[in-house]
Amino acid sequence: MTARMSREERLRLWRAERAVDRMHGMDRKVFLAIRVEELSYSEIAERFGITVAEVEWHFAGSLRVLMKAMDEKDAWWWKFLP
Repeated sequence: MTARMSREERLRLWRAERAVDRMHGMDRKVFLAIRVEELSYSEIAERFGITVAEVEWHFAGSLRVLMKAMDEKDAWWWKFLP
């Protein structure tokens, strides 16, 4: 049995998905390879033909995008009062 997500959890998931959509090129590829495919840095470097240092650099860039998105304040349309 799956519990329903709270409004706050849905908002956080939406922000995270939007952040991944905003990531550019290799940052996004590296982020998804690490977080979704659970590949090691060396496996990613080999797959994309880059160095491990470049994998680290791209991952750091993707985390900056994600952190910025997660720190955003609620958009105005979430603040309707009954």
